[in-house]
Amino acid sequence: MKLLEKTRTGRTLHYFFLVQKKRKLALVVNVTTPVLGLFFGEILVGYYFGILVQKLVDFKVGGATGELYHLAWVIIILYLIQVVFYRINDYLSQWRIAVSLRDLEQYIFSRLPLQSYRFFSETYGGALVSQVNRFLHSYYDFEEVLFFDYMVDFTRIALSAGILFFIAPPLGWLLAIWAPIFIFTVTYLSIRKSHITRIDSAADSKVIAFLSDAITNMVTIKTFARIRSEIKNFNKISSERYDKRHRSWSVNVRIRDLRWIVAIVFFIVYVFLSIHLVIIGSITSSAMVASQIYVFAILNSLLSLHQVIQRTEQLFADAAELTDVLDLRPELSDPDQPEAPRIHEGLIEFKAVQFKYPRTSKDVFGGLDLRIQPGQRVGLVGHSGSGKSTITRLLLRFLDIQAGEILIDGQDIKHITQDDLRSNMAYIPQEPLLFHRTLMENIAYGREDASEAEVHRASRLAYADDFIQELPDKYNTLVGERGVKLSGGEKQRVAIARAMLTRAPILILDEATSALDSKSEKLITKALDELMKGRTTIVIAHRLSTIRKMDRILVLKDGKIIEDGAHQELLSQKGEYAELWDHQSGNFLDD
Repeated sequence: MKLLEKTRTGRTLHYFFLVQKKRKLALVVNVTTPVLGLFFGEILVGYYFGILVQKLVDFKVGGATGELYHLAWVIIILYLIQVVFYRINDYLSQWRIAVSLRDLEQYIFSRLPLQSYRFFSETYGGALVSQVNRFLHSYYDFEEVLFFDYMVDFTRIALSAGILFFIAPPLGWLLAIWAPIFIFTVTYLSIRKSHITRIDSAADSKVIAFLSDAITNMVTIKTFARIRSEIKNFNKISSERYDKRHRSWSVNVRIRDLRWIVAIVFFIVYVFLSIHLVIIGSITSSAMVASQIYVFAILNSLLSLHQVIQRTEQLFADAAELTDVLDLRPELSDPDQPEAPRIHEGLIEFKAVQFKYPRTSKDVFGGLDLRIQPGQRVGLVGHSGSGKSTITRLLLRFLDIQAGEILIDGQDIKHITQDDLRSNMAYIPQEPLLFHRTLMENIAYGREDASEAEVHRASRLAYADDFIQELPDKYNTLVGERGVKLSGGEKQRVAIARAMLTRAPILILDEATSALDSKSEKLITKALDELMKGRTTIVIAHRLSTIRKMDRILVLKDGKIIEDGAHQELLSQKGEYAELWDHQSGNFLDD
């Protein structure tokens, strides 16, 4: 477990520093300016202030004041130099951190779409968004603790200790013995509780995931009158997070108590030792006054060390979950040297295809052979689990086969990029999901270079233009998250219009009319007839009436094609298809 956490922290650092490669000079300046400011300011100012105090103690009335004013100007100039270095650091760091955050979030978004269909089907969207936000916030915190806490504090400790050894060696040795003990104790205890912090962060993600799921399905919760039970479930998860958070914070409080005890012991020893050293003449009173500046600077830095370590521990815990996501190797990858796509006609071939889902032992397909001619319209029929949807997912390469080949126009789909493959297919799921954008943007998503006129034409062909023109903002209407402002039929027509723009030679339909009223179904059936023209079409059918006019109907059972033919032909065979037809209720397949 400890090795895993160290490895994850190392990987998080890898991503944090990945965005710094373009700005190495700015990074160097950000490292050096606060150190130089600290040296000229706190260290040298404190040193010369101690000399000034000694001169003032020794000053006699009527004596020369030039040296005193000279020291005063030296202190002022050193302070101004400190301010200049700090301001340079502030302006440069705010620019560098802002642009690094931009690069980091762009890098994250470029990586997430590479994950598989299965990854997104098993991951809460809201939790993933939260992980991204926490990761970016962790990077911001990391910048602050590295450059404004660790680096400045340890530089202050080192330089102050050096000066302290110079002006009061016994006090320097006291600090040299006590400081490492203090640092080791606080760091050790903080690291020991790091797993508690990660448990707290995981509990936080669980709450966010529940919230995301509940808010997305709030209509379902209200429909089934489950508000009270959902509140009860949420309260349970929230209470679990409280328990883990309280445990983590309680440990932090105990560590702070120990830190103060150790600091108080040191301060008591320092006060009496410094007084004793002045009494016996080992150091001057001005050296004692000057030493206080450095001792208090060191003490404050060490006392804040626990909070810095705690913040560091928290930021790595917050970044851990997305680090694991970024480390995930995509289940599907493009070839190193992809071929140019040669998909024009839409000839589809499955040759001895073997496939089973991850973490299962049963094969979905043990050697599937299938050939669909260009322009042919094919319906897929079968009970749940027969392999209908799996065929389309394999064809879209959302999943990879274990053996065999899938060819389109004679080209293995593994030899081209996934984007090249899917750009030659138009896919309409049973419930199309739309972006929370305008209707124009949603329809034009089918082809990036589509003109406004082409969008309007596709909408008319999909029988979507009529309802769009009745909206107050027409094509500039925002459809809401997942298209919630539109009815089921309206969303389907928008999806069909989007598919019409693709000009793809292959069309895949996952029963686009099964949940629609009769009026919407008639309009969408007409639109689909227009959409299918000249395209190789695969239709997953739950309502058998929708595939009666297909050129071929394939009946699947246990991953095998047991019947293949047109509607009337299959009915006359009085086999599985005929039995399914007879057992439907309202033209739906009875699973």
